Amino acid sequence: MIADDTPLILDGLKCALNSISTINVLASCESSSELFGALSDTDCDVVVTNYSIRGDEYGDGADGLSYVSRLRRLHPNAKIVILTRHKQPAIIKSVLALGVSAIVGRHDDATEVITAIHVSASGGQYISPRVRLALACLQSNIDRSQPLSARETEVMRLYISGMTVGEIAVLLKKGKQTISCQKMSAMRKLGIKSNVDLIKYGHDINHSQH
Repeated sequence: MIADDTPLILDGLKCALNSISTINVLASCESSSELFGALSDTDCDVVVTNYSIRGDEYGDGADGLSYVSRLRRLHPNAKIVILTRHKQPAIIKSVLALGVSAIVGRHDDATEVITAIHVSASGGQYISPRVRLALACLQSNIDRSQPLSARETEVMRLYISGMTVGEIAVLLKKGKQTISCQKMSAMRKLGIKSNVDLIKYGHDINHSQH
């Protein structure tokens, strides 16, 4: 079964997979609700799905890790191939930790999806070369000399919760520059390059814990 809320990608993927004799597309879905409904009616070996997908009444499709976690929990026997734009090491590792079988970039060639399906169906794990390369390049910039300090962890937690650097400085009774340096140090260790990616990382991690 395949699921993606971008009709052009869904149709293109369905067309590509239908041309492969060893693959039988049982359903193509434009939302998580459609996918869960199809899975409740029909067993399948492999699910190919966008990491973040329109959720409808299930409500968790847009929350990537929450959606994948629900999929794994409700259908543990189905192998999962994730299509994603995300290239942050922390997010990719979090997705892999949920037990998915493969990760392919949404800009990869369709042949990568086909390979991922075959590897997954045979019990293996696959990450497309483009995703591996992006992951390796980003990880090369991570400071591995030490894990996050207790203060860096606290600053990250507060910032992700919605507090500004200035508010955190007041709360922790530290200088604003000190808090800013601790935030930047933690982001470097995590391989996170921007505040937008930091918020997304925190959002996904929080949902993966529910």
